[in-house]
Amino acid sequence: MSLRVGIAGAGQAGDHHAIGFAATEGAEVVAIADLNQELARSVAERYGARAVSDWRSLLELEIDILVVALPHNLHLGPAEAAAERGIHVLMEKPIAISLADGRRIVEVCERAGVKLTISFVHRYREELQLARRWIGAGEIGTPMVARETMGSQRGPHLGDWVESSREAGGGVLMYSAIHGIDRLRWLLGSEVASVDARTRRFDPESEIESSVTALLSFTGGAVATLSASAPLYRSQPRFWETELYGSSGMLRLRTREWAELSSDSRLERVETRSLSDELGPHYNFWRQAEAFVAAIREGREPDVTPADGVRSLEVALAIYESAERNESVALVGT
Repeated sequence: MSLRVGIAGAGQAGDHHAIGFAATEGAEVVAIADLNQELARSVAERYGARAVSDWRSLLELEIDILVVALPHNLHLGPAEAAAERGIHVLMEKPIAISLADGRRIVEVCERAGVKLTISFVHRYREELQLARRWIGAGEIGTPMVARETMGSQRGPHLGDWVESSREAGGGVLMYSAIHGIDRLRWLLGSEVASVDARTRRFDPESEIESSVTALLSFTGGAVATLSASAPLYRSQPRFWETELYGSSGMLRLRTREWAELSSDSRLERVETRSLSDELGPHYNFWRQAEAFVAAIREGREPDVTPADGVRSLEVALAIYESAERNESVALVGT
C-alpha cells in the first residue's frame, strides 16, 4: 500500500516536493494545503490531489507523511500535530528559526516514534554524491580547505514572507545558504567549531541580509569559506560551486553541471547536466522522497537526520551572531 502524502505549502518548495513524491513508487500525493487556494489547486490538479486551505485539514485525510513547506516560523505547530497522530514529517530547511523550536520538533517526533527528516535536498544531486564517494574512497586524502559559493536572485516567485525577518528568520542564509552549511558538513564529515562572518544588505530598507560571507573552522581541522548572495536586481544566472582541497588531491563541482577530481594519480570530469534532462530538473526531490519512503518502510533513521537539522541551524545562528558582534563565535558542544 502506498504511503499517503500531504503537503503543507504550495509555493516553490511545496511544488518541488509534490514532483518528488509523485514520481516515487510506494507514495501518493493526496492533498496540497495553502491559504492561496488558487495556488493550491494549480499544484494539486497536476497530481490528482485535493486542494485544502489549511495544514490542519491534511491531518484529517489519513496521511502517512506530512511535508512542511511553510514559512520558517510556522514549522513547530504542524510537526507537533503530525507527531501526535503518528504521521512522519519531512521538514523544509531550516528546521525552525530558533533552537528551542528546532529541538522541540526533534523531541516530539522522537517521543511519538515517527520519522523526521530535513530537506537538505542538495545531498541528492549527482555532483554531491560523486564528491562524497571520492572523498570516502580517499581520492583527495585528508580534506583541508574548502570554498562554497552560491549566487541567485530573490523575487516574487518566493513569496513575500521571505522578505520578513520574523517569518523567514533571516535572508539568503536561512533560505538558501543553509544548504551550503549542510553540504560542507556532509562532505567534510566534520562539525563546525567556530565561525567568523559578515553580512550585507544591498537594500538598506530591507529587514534581511542579501549577502553573507563566513569563515568556518571544523573540528576535524579543515577550514572553509561560505559565500552567498541573492540580490533583488537582475543578476547572473543562478549557480552553486564547491571547491575542496585535500592532502593529496582536490575536487570541484558546479551544481546541475559537472564534478571534477584532480590528483597526481587521477584526473576525472563527470558531466551531470544530462541528468536534469533525463529525470527532470528537480530529480533530487524524487531521490529524497524515495530515500524517506525507504527509511519509513525499513524502520531506520533517515539519511538526513534530525540532528543534521539542528546542527545546521546552530551554525546559521552562530553566523548571524558573529556578523552582529563583528567577531568570531565558537559553537557550544564542539
